[in-house]
Amino acid sequence: MKIKSLSIFLALGLGFSFNSFSQNIKVRIFSDQTITHATIRSSFGRYSLSLDNNSPITITKTSKVDIKSKDQKVEVKINDSLYGCFNNIVFNKEGLRSFFQIETNIKSLTRRYDDNLIVNSDNKGLRLINNIETENYIAGVVQAETWGATKNVDFFKIQAICVRNYIMMNIAKHKKDGYQMCDAVHCQAYKGRANQPEVIEGAYNSKGEIIVDINGNIIETLFHSNSGGQTVSSEDVWGKPFSHLVGKIDSFSVGLKAYAWEKYIPLKDWQRYFKEKEVNVKDDSIKNELLNFSQNEGRKKEMLGVSLVQIRKDFNLRSTFFSCQEWGSEVKLNGKGYGHGVGLSQEGAIKMCDEGFEYWQVIEHYYTGAKIKRIDEDKLLGEN
Repeated sequence: MKIKSLSIFLALGLGFSFNSFSQNIKVRIFSDQTITHATIRSSFGRYSLSLDNNSPITITKTSKVDIKSKDQKVEVKINDSLYGCFNNIVFNKEGLRSFFQIETNIKSLTRRYDDNLIVNSDNKGLRLINNIETENYIAGVVQAETWGATKNVDFFKIQAICVRNYIMMNIAKHKKDGYQMCDAVHCQAYKGRANQPEVIEGAYNSKGEIIVDINGNIIETLFHSNSGGQTVSSEDVWGKPFSHLVGKIDSFSVGLKAYAWEKYIPLKDWQRYFKEKEVNVKDDSIKNELLNFSQNEGRKKEMLGVSLVQIRKDFNLRSTFFSCQEWGSEVKLNGKGYGHGVGLSQEGAIKMCDEGFEYWQVIEHYYTGAKIKRIDEDKLLGEN
């Protein structure tokens, strides 16, 4: 216990840096925002600032670096002294453990990031790219995606492995843009460095591990909030089957926070919707199905020939797992689950971890035939 406590202290107090991977990953930050100017400060460790091909400038904790987009270049001021406009600036860490703070022109967007920052500019404003050690990035994604759901270290370990799988399968997603990931939902949510001890410990404990299918191929590790008690096969949502994404009973998700939901829809809107889908809503048998549709015996793919995935999208439902009944002038939907239902149920996984299941047992439960595999740590990103 003393060793674990010491490791957490180091993680929080010394700007913990996972050194399991020698490679860095380039992640565009504030990718869905228009950033015209920002202020950078060293929060921990030592930094230098490279301005195009000029000699690096030492940055201390008292230094304030102001950057501004100007004529598709980056204008730089250090402690209010103008240094000029440059094509490319790099905020480089000096040493093993360093992180910085960045404040942007958009109120409330002040964050801390590990490692390095590359800045250039285009006609839309500043392009900010966090050049970060891969394991630090993984921990940051896990915190952005799941912090607050639990404090169970094993759950964060599972999520970290899923993040690593995603990186390996999507590393070339933004290659043409000059970086590898963005920080929005287009890739994975990433809002800065991890600072929660359970997240850091879980991510660190997962280093070098990925998930593969029965043939040893790395898998797409899809997840959602709650399965409603039964996961969905991938082909029922996207039309493409995968051996590891097979629907199954999931008792661990039953009765949890996101398990049950209700929604009321005006009866006339419900009928009009199906009429527009060329369903004969005046036919008695169809009308009965329209007002008494049930999935109590298990998940279905369609309702009166209309895809449940489409119905969920059009009515902004939490899931496709619902039954309905007439409720006066409305239709009441009694639903289960939250999300697409494919792969790992986050709430179910937390329940399994809390009940003492090993992390690999959770993964094998939700991803059929899947196994944990260790990889060479210098091969995570392959050819950049």
